Amino acid sequence: MAKPTFSSLLTALAFLVAASVTAASDIPRAKRWHEPYVTLLDVNFVDTGFQARWEYFHCGCGDILVRLEQTAPDGVLTGEMLLIDGQVLAARGMVSLSPDLEPMLQSPSIMLHLAFALLERGVPKGPASVTERQALETDSVFQALELNSGMATANFPAPWKLAGQAWPSGEGQRRFEMKFEFTNPESPDPDGTTVFTFTGGQDYRRDDFPFPDEMPLAGWKVQWISKGETVAGDAPDGLTLGALREEALALSQPGA
Repeated sequence: MAKPTFSSLLTALAFLVAASVTAASDIPRAKRWHEPYVTLLDVNFVDTGFQARWEYFHCGCGDILVRLEQTAPDGVLTGEMLLIDGQVLAARGMVSLSPDLEPMLQSPSIMLHLAFALLERGVPKGPASVTERQALETDSVFQALELNSGMATANFPAPWKLAGQAWPSGEGQRRFEMKFEFTNPESPDPDGTTVFTFTGGQDYRRDDFPFPDEMPLAGWKVQWISKGETVAGDAPDGLTLGALREEALALSQPGA
């Protein structure tokens, strides 16, 4: 059996080094936890009977699609919601039965920002630094978590605790499990705490947004929050997603 030569050992070492570099840099180091293209959140509001599964798609154009399935003691709510240019909401499915769409997006929006904030606290170096399973642990005795998603605000008083894990789950992908425990004066628990648990994942690869510009919006409800509308209406006949985006752009850039 031939002995390995010095050059063959160098070749093997170079391969191993290259492999380790690839594993460590499958996500650009500048990427932060709030910059994935897809986020999946399963949230359990412990001891409340409320659970939610939210899937978020972040378009390069700035739009956000949320697919939701929410379970509460009074029933299940499902559907899809599109936030276009931060100005107009479109929805279909059971969620579109609400006369006012804006409140329906507030919970998915603020919980997404809470997950981002917790991941940032747990791994401040960002998702690229997670190259193996690692602990998410931090607590704050003095500093509340104050969030503003653009759709809603929330304040989680101190003291609060975070525990969990994050790990790579594929090329450009990260998964996580988190338990968030915080002080809540309205909690039925004797010690005044509330607990949320999160399981989910993120994809930092550039995937195509699920809906193309030419998609017709027949069957969708539309509500212009930038115009102060508080009641959604049926999408006009022939309206496409691209046309709605153009209308939103014209409002935000009237001189263009």
